[in-house]
Amino acid sequence: ILMNGMRTFMPAITIFVVSFLIIHQFNLTLWGEFVAYLLVVNLIAHVINWGSKEYLIRQFSKKPYEITNVFYTNLFSRGILLVVGCMALLLFFEVAITLWLSIWLIGLFFYQSSESLIIYAKKFLLQLVSEVVALLITVSYVLLNKDLLVVQIIQIFTIVTWLKALVMFFSIYPKQATFRVRLDELKYSLPFFIIGLSGLLQSRVDQYIIAANCDKETIATYQLFFSAFILLQSLSAIIFVPFNKTIYRIRIGSFQRVQVKFLLLSTLLILLLTPCICIVLIYFFQLEIDFTFYLFGALFAFPPFIYVPIIYLFYRVKKEKEIMYVNYIGAAFNLLLTYYFVLYGNPYNAIIASVVAQWAMLFWYSYRKKAIIDEIKMSRL
Repeated sequence: ILMNGMRTFMPAITIFVVSFLIIHQFNLTLWGEFVAYLLVVNLIAHVINWGSKEYLIRQFSKKPYEITNVFYTNLFSRGILLVVGCMALLLFFEVAITLWLSIWLIGLFFYQSSESLIIYAKKFLLQLVSEVVALLITVSYVLLNKDLLVVQIIQIFTIVTWLKALVMFFSIYPKQATFRVRLDELKYSLPFFIIGLSGLLQSRVDQYIIAANCDKETIATYQLFFSAFILLQSLSAIIFVPFNKTIYRIRIGSFQRVQVKFLLLSTLLILLLTPCICIVLIYFFQLEIDFTFYLFGALFAFPPFIYVPIIYLFYRVKKEKEIMYVNYIGAAFNLLLTYYFVLYGNPYNAIIASVVAQWAMLFWYSYRKKAIIDEIKMSRL
C-alpha cells in the first residue's frame, strides 16, 4: 500500500521539484511557458489512453491466460488514437515544437500503457525506482544548464519519459506480441474513458481555461498553487486504498465508523498540511498570492475525504453513471465560473469556482448516501 501510494505521488513530486529549480534558477515565466505545453500533452495522453488501465485490469482478471493477446490488442487498437493525437498537436503549436511534443506523447503512450500490467503484477517498486531515476536525471540536467529554453525542458521530459517506457517494455511488457487491431476495443473501453475524463475535467478544467487566456506568469503561479492542493486532495484516495477490497462486503455500521474516522483524519491533515503548503509556496516558491486563497485551497481539498468513501458505495450498487453525471455537471459549472473570473476579474478567483464545485458534489453525495445505503440493505434481504 505504501509503495503504491509513493509511486502515485512521484509524478507530482517531480513537477514540484523541477518547477522549484526552474523558477529559482531562471524565472516564473519560463515555467509558465512549459506548463502550457505540459497541460496539452497530458490531456491528449489521457484521451489516447482511452480508459485502458481500468478496462485491462478487469479483462486480465477475467482472462488471466490471455493477458498477452488482450494487452497487445488494446495497445495496437489505441494506436489509431495516438496518430490522431500527434496530428492534433499541430492545431496548437508550430511544426518545430510539435515534433518534440509528438515524441514525448508517443513515449507517454507506451509508458502509461504499462500501468495495467504494473497494478496487476504489483510491480510498484519497479515503477517507483524508474520515477526516482527520471527525477534525478531531470534535476541534474536543469542544474547543469546556465541558459535554459522551454524546448530544452520539453526535450529532457521527452528523454526521461522514453527511458521509463523502455524500462517497462523490457521488464514488464508481455513477450511475443501479436499485431492485431480491433475497433471493438475502443467501444468496450469507452465507458471507462468517459468516467475517467469526467474526473479529469472536473479537477483540471480551470487550469486549461487559465492556460488559454492568461499570461505565462499567471499560468505558472496558478498551476503551482492549485497542484499543491490537488496533491493534498489526492491523499483521500490513497488513504482509502486499504478498504478497496472490503468495501463491497463491509457492513453498513462498520462503513459509518470508517467514514467518521475519515472525517477526523481529514480534518487533522488539512489543519496540519495547509500551513506547510503555505510556507513552501510563499517562502520557497515566492508566490505572491493573497493569504485568503490558501483558505480556499483548504476548503477545496477537504470534500473528497468525505465523499470518496460514499462513491465506493455507488460502485457497490453499480451507480457509475450517476458519478459520471455529477463529475460532468461539476466540470461544466467550474468551466463557466472560471471563464467569468478570468475575463472579468482576478483569475486566481478560479479557485473559488473549484471550491463551490467540490462542496456541491459533497452535498449531493451526502444527500444520496441514505438512499444508497437503503438499496444495499435491501439487496442483503
